[in-house]
Amino acid sequence: MFKPHKPSDYPSLLLYILDETHITVTLSTALAILFTRNAHVVWFAIGALNSSLSAKVLKNLIRNPRPPPPPPTSSVPSKIRPKRTYGMPSTHSTALTFYFIYLIPFVTLLPSPYSLLAGLGVGGYWILGLWSRKELGYHTWEQVLGGGLYGTLLALGWKSLYKNYPVIGNSIQGLVDAVWSKVFG
Repeated sequence: MFKPHKPSDYPSLLLYILDETHITVTLSTALAILFTRNAHVVWFAIGALNSSLSAKVLKNLIRNPRPPPPPPTSSVPSKIRPKRTYGMPSTHSTALTFYFIYLIPFVTLLPSPYSLLAGLGVGGYWILGLWSRKELGYHTWEQVLGGGLYGTLLALGWKSLYKNYPVIGNSIQGLVDAVWSKVFG
């Protein structure tokens, strides 16, 4: 689950935290599912997982290499090992953009000042997450933007499916309610 390197291997604690985004985002999503027991939240989580998995498949089809690691004489030496997979699109950028595009309209529905705080939180985490992929040397800006574009398309399509086919929400809610009653009575 955690990377084989320590926080001290990173240029900053912020970059270490952002490199572990998959943990914080997955945990937050799981807690949202358990707290709300809402079909739309489950649908959103399935879409977020799909965004990550499909980006990995797309990466292997495109086969665009990641940027080379910085030379040892670089002014920004890094103990972080370069990733061995392909780079286009960035999986983190795809997933973070999926979250941002899907969630930001819901954030605006919150009462003030919560909507502003949540919007700044979601938007700030998204921007910092995309920046970290380039800053850590995992991706080029083109790969980050490719992930952002792919995540946007997935989020809009996924949300459209849920909105235009109410049977999806009804079916998922029935399943959520059945599982919850079996597990918790």
